[in-house]
Amino acid sequence: MTKRITISLPDDLADEAQESGNASGYIADALRERRRIKDGMAALEQLWGPDWQEGITDADRARANRLFGSSRDVA
Repeated sequence: MTKRITISLPDDLADEAQESGNASGYIADALRERRRIKDGMAALEQLWGPDWQEGITDADRARANRLFGSSRDVA
């Protein structure tokens, strides 16, 4: 089952979604990935407790940012 919604996106993200050839599918995949990451983070908290991120060093963050090619800081 599907539900039709209308969303507004920044130009660069809207262009990326449209270029995929299936904007709805592209956005649905992105939302599923976000859910997967959120669930993964919750699992880490259950395994190692709510303060598990305190053990992450600045070197770990820098390595993650290099791996993911992110301009945003990870964690």
